[in-house]
Amino acid sequence: MPAAKTPNERDAKLVSWLSEAHAKEAELEADLTAHIAMTQKAAYKKRLQNHLKETRDHKRRVAARIKKLGGPTGQSLLAVPGAVGEVAGKTVAAVKGQVGVARALVTEPAETHLRNAQDELREEHTEIALYTRIETFATEVGDRETAQLARAIRRDEERMAKYLAAEIVRLTKEVVRAEIPRDQRASSSRTRSRRSSGTTRSRSASSRSRTTSRGSTSRSTGRSRSSSGATRTSSGSTRTSSGATRTSRARTTTARS
Repeated sequence: MPAAKTPNERDAKLVSWLSEAHAKEAELEADLTAHIAMTQKAAYKKRLQNHLKETRDHKRRVAARIKKLGGPTGQSLLAVPGAVGEVAGKTVAAVKGQVGVARALVTEPAETHLRNAQDELREEHTEIALYTRIETFATEVGDRETAQLARAIRRDEERMAKYLAAEIVRLTKEVVRAEIPRDQRASSSRTRSRRSSGTTRSRSASSRSRTTSRGSTSRSTGRSRSSSGATRTSSGSTRTSSGATRTSRARTTTARS
């Protein structure tokens, strides 16, 4: 039977850090399972379920990489010297889960969701930092495969962190709607202000429209009257000219007689 591979300094460090990542994935697996059981909001629950699948896949892929680097596998991975083992990670998760359940008993569902999302976001950022560290180290020591693995997992965690940041905003607004009377919400006064402002602008526009219409009508009427006056003046001038012509003819006839 061939002797087990002994990791060199580079691989030993990677095994240690990957074991830490493996323990964190195990911890989050337990956390997410507990949070899903407490979650009533359908869309949020579905996203947690999807991330639980990702977390289990991360844990499997990290364990495979540890094995390839010559690190411990199976039960031996549960307690790696110098790293937090999976058992410890799950123990921490179990304690946090009990705290979460106790909190859910004394708070409204909206706030329970909010507090859980806050905890999840904190853990996602911890994972992002962890995998950034592993990726950078692996790149610097020429371990391309480990660097690619860490980068891929980090991107999954970043997507989840982005979702949770937006979800915290939505959940906070739900807490406001569930627990704060309408007359104490800033949004109510802003809505009334917007409506009032919209009405004022509408009235102002209508007033300007009527003023413009009246001005146009006044100018049109003025031009029409001026044109009529000019026509009458021209007509008067024509009549005067005709009268003068008839008078001249009459004088001519009298002179002939």
